[in-house]
Amino acid sequence: MIRELLAELPKARIFLAGVEHDVEAVDLDRDLLEPFAEAEKVHEVLILARTPADLRRAATLHKLLPDARRVVVAVLDTPASHPAPVPTPTPAHRWRSLTDLRVHQPKDRVWVVDARFSAPTPAGRTVTATARAFAGHRLDVITAPAAAIAGVGAAAWRPGDPNATPAEVTGPVPERVGAPGSDVVLRTLDDAPAPAPADWSGSQTPIERPTSRSASWERLGRPGGAGLSLVDPDVLGEPSMIPPVDERLVNPQGFVTTPSRGLASLVERDGRWSVVLDGKVVTAFAESGGVTDADVGRLRQIRGVEIDWHHAHSGPLAAVRVLTGLAAAGVPLIAHTVPRWAGALGDELARLLLRDPDLSDELRREEHSIRLRRQALRTHGVAARWEQLGAPAPAPPLTSVLLATRRADMVGFALDQVGRQRDVQLEVILALHGVPPGHTDVAAAIAAFDGPLTILEADHQAVFGEVLNEAAARASGSFLLKMDDDDWYGPDFLADLLLAHSYSGAQVVGTVPEFVYLSSIDVTVHRKQITEQITSFVAGGTILVERSAFQAVGGFRPLRRSVDTQFQEALQAAGGQIYRTHGLGYILRRGPAANHTWQEPIGTFLQRNRNQWRGFRPSALMELEGSAQP
Repeated sequence: MIRELLAELPKARIFLAGVEHDVEAVDLDRDLLEPFAEAEKVHEVLILARTPADLRRAATLHKLLPDARRVVVAVLDTPASHPAPVPTPTPAHRWRSLTDLRVHQPKDRVWVVDARFSAPTPAGRTVTATARAFAGHRLDVITAPAAAIAGVGAAAWRPGDPNATPAEVTGPVPERVGAPGSDVVLRTLDDAPAPAPADWSGSQTPIERPTSRSASWERLGRPGGAGLSLVDPDVLGEPSMIPPVDERLVNPQGFVTTPSRGLASLVERDGRWSVVLDGKVVTAFAESGGVTDADVGRLRQIRGVEIDWHHAHSGPLAAVRVLTGLAAAGVPLIAHTVPRWAGALGDELARLLLRDPDLSDELRREEHSIRLRRQALRTHGVAARWEQLGAPAPAPPLTSVLLATRRADMVGFALDQVGRQRDVQLEVILALHGVPPGHTDVAAAIAAFDGPLTILEADHQAVFGEVLNEAAARASGSFLLKMDDDDWYGPDFLADLLLAHSYSGAQVVGTVPEFVYLSSIDVTVHRKQITEQITSFVAGGTILVERSAFQAVGGFRPLRRSVDTQFQEALQAAGGQIYRTHGLGYILRRGPAANHTWQEPIGTFLQRNRNQWRGFRPSALMELEGSAQP
């Protein structure tokens, strides 16, 4: 495919991201590129990226690309789960000269965006628009101070951030629009002594991090290598020493609960860590250790990966970076030991690697995957990394729990489920639907609840959808969460929904009733469900929605039943997305159908099951009595 593109664009300026080729080009991951002079124009620009994740690093450097009348962006290895990367041109002046835009797939897994303009136009704008399309057209802004990046591989610290300012290693940071170009500077350093800054123009002292090459086993093995301050094992033992995981693309989406292939090994092959199964390489990781969405896609049918530390690849930073990427994607990892030089994993993630679950048991395997992904995303995601580097932590979002009930005897249980939620900020809007607040059970439950609580009294004749809308009107959170009064919720239920929102970009996040307790016959069923995907429906008692999206579609319809289904239909019709995350933190309680607004017969829940147990059998992640512990 590369040859065909080169033949079509013989005079184009070529830029590479994650691609190894002998063509004359600028490698954006290796070459220190200075901004093009204002007078320097080129007619055509070709950007070759190996994967969408590699393209996002190129987007970080978009200001360094020249102006051109034709810009071609080719991504050579795109997972099938990605939609067509159709850029969305903004109405700003930079797109007014667009005359032709073609998005096509010349061969399997390859996407090409070809944009033509009537006047020279910044090529980087087409790159950022294409990268944004791969990530679901989300606003690509990292919640952290405006950053300047300098040095080889520095773009990996701000993946997909078009607001970053590239700078020379010696400074200064270029100004932009009459203001300093950044609030913080990060520069990567190689083997040579750190160059003295010429002038950082009032910026803070740069944060310095080693390149993967300077911390390679080859470099550490040279005389005096162990004495380098930036590669001292104690210094390397901090998570902030490695670039973050680009969670927009490297995340649990696409996780397979019933894999078709066996246990693989993470071993050294030709100087790089590779996943090997039955003697064949399934995927080989970049020398830098960066994990891409294409790498993860090739591992989804693997049951798990065992780490062989004895032959770790190019260096300690690159090795740990591979593991954090795989863990963030939910790839089940196991190890029998964790060496001292791998301390940048973080203590909790290292402990999870040593847990040794039974990966042949699908439930235990998924529980292990969820624990890994939670820890990796919260420790090694982009926002977390910049907080570790000193950026102020943003205020956690407030979630307003909408809890409507007609049953006085269930108010205490429902508030207990809300009270179990940890590591989140929430308030409760308790809608008493025909239930007097002075009822003994209700009053006792309200008194026992330790948290912000607003009481809404609704007449028993009030329509359910209107009751929910009134509860939402009294909420003050940026997220709304609809919970049911008789279902069980694990302590990380809301935290997991918010995490899924951060990496999926969907306006609604929830799950499906994967675990169902059939109270009338005392049976727990574990149903076959596909999770971690964009979907058309999630369970009504798990709907987490952005407040702005809720208001945009007018909230719930004024109906007595089917309000959840109708709301989700309206959201999708308006162009919104729904994401279904894992279902191990939620249990639907099912009694007689007449007691529920969703009136499916009990037999429905006895079909298509993965497991079925007598009695109450929640997953271990629920942390409830009766949980099946690994």
